[in-house]
Amino acid sequence: MANWLSVTHQKGHYESRPIQIPIESGGVLSRVSWVSEASSESSRITVQTRHSMDGMEWSSWETCINDGIVPGLNEDTAVDQHHFMYRVLFDTSDLSKSPKLKEITFSFEPVLVLFNIGDQVCKPEIWIHKQGNGDFQIDNQSQHAEVFRFKNLVHDEEVYVDNERQHIESSLPVTYRYKDFNDQFLSLSVGKNILRVRGDARIQFRYQFKLLQ
Repeated sequence: MANWLSVTHQKGHYESRPIQIPIESGGVLSRVSWVSEASSESSRITVQTRHSMDGMEWSSWETCINDGIVPGLNEDTAVDQHHFMYRVLFDTSDLSKSPKLKEITFSFEPVLVLFNIGDQVCKPEIWIHKQGNGDFQIDNQSQHAEVFRFKNLVHDEEVYVDNERQHIESSLPVTYRYKDFNDQFLSLSVGKNILRVRGDARIQFRYQFKLLQ
C-alpha cells in the first residue's frame, strides 16, 4: 500500500549533449567536480558519465565521485577526439529541500606514459623541438612529481638532453641552456611512468632498459 512518502518522492534528471574532448594523446588525466545543495537525508544528486570513441557507440553510464577521475578516462586510455556525456540525477523526498546543482567542471590533461621494463632506473635522451617562445616542462608523476624544466626557449629551437651524461645542446649558435635549466635531469623509474608535459613542443625519447646480470 502506497504511503504519503512514496507518493511525494520526486525524481528528475538532466542529460548533456555529446561533448568532444579536444585532445590526441596516449593517455589523459581527468577530473570532475561539482558544487551542489543537497541533503543526504532527504535529497541527493548523483553525477554519471559515459564516453565514446566515435560519438556513436557509447560505454555504460558510471557514477562519479566528486573531485575524482572521470570513469573510464585515465592515463591508460588512448584519447583521439573522444566524446563524453554526463547526466545529473536528482532525488528528493522533501519538496521544500529540492537538490540544486550550482556548478560542474570537467578537466582533461594529456599525458605520456612510458614503461621501463628493466630492473633499474634509466635516464633517456630527449629531443625537444619548441613551438613558440616560452618555457617547457615535464613532471614525472611516478617520481613524486619531479620537474624537468627549461625557461626562455625560442620558437623552432631544438634542445637535445642526454640525461645519463647530464649533457645539453641547443640548435641555436653560441647558446648554452644550462643556465635556463633547473638542473633536474629526467629519470624513468622501473614500471609505469606518467609524464605531464607543459609547453608547446614536439618531443622524441630514446632510452635503453638496464637489466641486472
